[in-house]
Amino acid sequence: MSILQLDAKNCKNCYKCVRYCPVKAIQVSEDKARILGDECILCGTCATVCPQYTGQHDQQTGEVAAAIQAGEQVIASVDPSYAAYFSTSFPVLRQALRELGFSDAFETAEGAFLVKREYERLVHENPGKTYLSSNCAAINNYIRKSRPKAQRFLLPVLTAAQAHARLLRLRCEDAKIVYLTPCVAKKGEQYEKESAFDFTLLFDEVRRWLGNSGIQVQEIVGRNNVDPKLSRLFPKAGGILETMEREPGWRYLMVDGFEDCAAAIDDVIAGRMANCFIELNYCRSGCIGGPSFRKDGMSCAYSELKVRNSANTRDHSVDFQVPEQVALEKEFKSKRVLKMSPSQAQIDAVLRQIGKTEAEDQFNCGMCGYSTCREKAIAVLQGKAEAEMCVPFMRQRAESFANTVVDILPEALISVDTSFKIQQINKAACRLFRVEPDMVVGQSVGHLMDEYDLVTFLASGQPTAQKRTFLTDASLYLEQTFQLDRESGTVLVTLKDLTEETRQRRRNSETKMQAAALADEIVNKQLRTVHEIAFLLGETAAETKSAVKDLKDAILLEEEDT
Repeated sequence: MSILQLDAKNCKNCYKCVRYCPVKAIQVSEDKARILGDECILCGTCATVCPQYTGQHDQQTGEVAAAIQAGEQVIASVDPSYAAYFSTSFPVLRQALRELGFSDAFETAEGAFLVKREYERLVHENPGKTYLSSNCAAINNYIRKSRPKAQRFLLPVLTAAQAHARLLRLRCEDAKIVYLTPCVAKKGEQYEKESAFDFTLLFDEVRRWLGNSGIQVQEIVGRNNVDPKLSRLFPKAGGILETMEREPGWRYLMVDGFEDCAAAIDDVIAGRMANCFIELNYCRSGCIGGPSFRKDGMSCAYSELKVRNSANTRDHSVDFQVPEQVALEKEFKSKRVLKMSPSQAQIDAVLRQIGKTEAEDQFNCGMCGYSTCREKAIAVLQGKAEAEMCVPFMRQRAESFANTVVDILPEALISVDTSFKIQQINKAACRLFRVEPDMVVGQSVGHLMDEYDLVTFLASGQPTAQKRTFLTDASLYLEQTFQLDRESGTVLVTLKDLTEETRQRRRNSETKMQAAALADEIVNKQLRTVHEIAFLLGETAAETKSAVKDLKDAILLEEEDT
């Protein structure tokens, strides 16, 4: 049964769920996170912290509604934290649930009364022992899956929810019992062998169902003086201790928050907590700091005030009266999952794979979700993590690859920030300007090129621009292409060296001019030759014409004489 799971479609591979999971029951595979049910303690933290709201739990609203529509008797057991979540009294909430179709509703605090009374009996009959409260399902799961040595210290008593479900089963044998709670871990109790309730709904599911049905729950602000009951204090941190009558010779402690609870459990295992009754709450402030409250951003202080107003008493005699005899015993069995313990050589191999060859390379930054690089390497070997989850390594590899690509480009590239400082320069640009990277990175780009062109480009507001220029100091003709990355505030300048091309063009132009001048000279010479030839031909033609005329005249004179 998958009670809590993450929606892979919306997973953005941020590792936040891994980072916050107290037992690292998250597997990341193919860049998607999923919950490992065998290791999960159902604390609901992953679903609460996920920025993409990928957390999904086993929702049973439809099944409960179907049972109601089918005419079955459906009874609600309402966790005492209702006063904080719905800001109302139980009679008001009870009426709203009846309008929703429930046959009736009762307070789980009745079960809390039974549990605290059983705690008192065990403490009285077993002086000198050390006991851990067993009302927090998430802590029970943690001990059974991760700290089985502490099981013998857990009070062998049902949780208040389970105790109340058994009580309701005695009263209404054939009814469908629905537990309303702010706690995801309580959903897991539904499927345990000794469980007597049939369905579990979170408070936010109930609120949504009421809203969709057009049923409003009237808020009641201030002290509720009607029908005070001490066991309604159970959902606040220290609430169990406040309901119990103290036994001489025992020390009573309250611990809340996972880290402190885990440390206290280790202290108990080590034998440092003799004659202690320790109330353990996974959530800070107890159940009123649970997933439903955290998701809705509810104040723990104000929530505690509302719970105290609901109880409205500190008198141990002012509480529920339960005449029925309910079997409360519970045997906690280990659910520990055996994991592979990799060798140091295997761990070192994974560390080398992600560039952690030396101790100083192990940053232990936690960006992958694991506290240390070694812990992450073990997770890789256990199949729970991927080597590529190491963000510094992947960034370094990406930068190295990008630098390699940039360096092999034939074009000169310079990356400049908006203050005109050089961020990066590739090998082609270094050859062009005859510099080394360490000489110019971090320096003003004005050492290499005219800043005015950059100022003009940025002032234009355009994403790209192109301009040709001549750098006098470097004697370079360049074609500059400017590209602005607005997110990073970086300008990428691509420089195409046109120097040789320009000089060659000038040489070609000069050669052409020389050739044109030579052609003009040759033409002029030809014209002069033509003119001289024409002049000579003109003289010869005149002489020939004169000679022919003289010859003609001579011939005519001879004919006359004859």
